[in-house]
Formats: sequence, structure tokens, C-alpha cells
Amino acid sequence: MPDQPDGSSMAERETIVRRLLRRAGARADRSRGPAPEVPFGRERDPNLEFDERRTGSELRWLLGALSTFLVVHAVWTKLGAS
Repeated sequence: MPDQPDGSSMAERETIVRRLLRRAGARADRSRGPAPEVPFGRERDPNLEFDERRTGSELRWLLGALSTFLVVHAVWTKLGAS
């Protein structure tokens, strides 16, 4: 098999890759501390997502968009009726 452009043979490259994979595997086997707790990952109450502190700005945006839509719809309907 021909040498690679950087001058190393395929066998040398395979040896290097094997060493790197062994090192990575050894690092992955080390025991780590517990994973950080995700507050929304363990919720037991399904209605918690509708809590007022989470939906304050979304509710204002929804009401604003809904009122704008109703005004545009009324004007459109009025123009279509005349």
C-alpha cells in the first residue's frame, strides 16, 4: 500500500488511532460525579408548565396577536361585504 502524503504508512496511522481510542476509552471509564440536575427533567406535575410565572409574557403576546388578527379580519370582512 502506498505511503500517505505526510510520509507515514497505513500501519503507523492505525497504531496511532488505536492508541488514541484506548486513551479515550480509559478516560470515559473514569467515574464522574453525578450529572447536574435538570429542574424540568423531573417534574411530576404536568400543569407546572402553565404556571403564571412561566406564561406571563407569552400570554401577553398571544392576546396582542389575537386582537390584531381580529381587527384585521373585521376590516377585511367589511371591505369584502361592500
